[in-house]
Amino acid sequence: MKLLVVLTQYKRNHLEKQLQAINNQTIKPDYLVVFQNENHVDINGLKEKYEFIHIKSDYNTKYFGRFAACFTFPVDICMVLDDDIIPGPNCLKNYMEQCLELNSIIGGNGRIGMNNPNKPKLNQPRDVGIRNNHSLVDFVGHLWCFKKDWLHYMFTIKPFTYDTGEDMHLCFSSKVLGNINSYTAKQCSSDDMCDITNNQLATDQYSSYKVTNPEGFVAIGHEGGAVKLVDRLTFSRQNFQKAR
Repeated sequence: MKLLVVLTQYKRNHLEKQLQAINNQTIKPDYLVVFQNENHVDINGLKEKYEFIHIKSDYNTKYFGRFAACFTFPVDICMVLDDDIIPGPNCLKNYMEQCLELNSIIGGNGRIGMNNPNKPKLNQPRDVGIRNNHSLVDFVGHLWCFKKDWLHYMFTIKPFTYDTGEDMHLCFSSKVLGNINSYTAKQCSSDDMCDITNNQLATDQYSSYKVTNPEGFVAIGHEGGAVKLVDRLTFSRQNFQKAR
């Protein structure tokens, strides 16, 4: 099985840490891509130190472009990472194995929709840290591990907006058109985690969950963790009701 890993580059400056983490993985990707929107950070120096394919768009493709780029690579499994996570050394192997075992999209975190009729039977998984079991959710984020063929589901249904919601659109379209489930990954040790920083890089000024108007609001926990509560389900639901 051939693996593609896509790292995201926009305004943050964590790319070298991510490249180092990928180099230290127990399995290596067949293709490693850095997908860069616009030119806010100069990564030319990193191209001399690390081996990767640099795809740069002068137009800001926001969240969907990095997924579209996966189409062109001759691989079986794709793994797309946000720019605010540092994977543990067994992350790629762990997520890829669960994707194949469950035949499902595997993610770093996940959410259960408020209108899910099975919500009382499901447990909202923790976003970070050790998780001894994978958990069925409506959509996943932070890291997405999926079979490349499922991208056809994502781009068959026109999204309500290209500004945000790529996480839900991938998972919802795959469920509607392919009956593909989404799970948060089992992470039995820090080596298995998609983010060994436990979300510490996700609270800066570039965090999309802080852009709340008109989508929702941010809830801040006692320990400093933050969750964006949005109404994106409402506008996404319009697309998938039509698809049925």
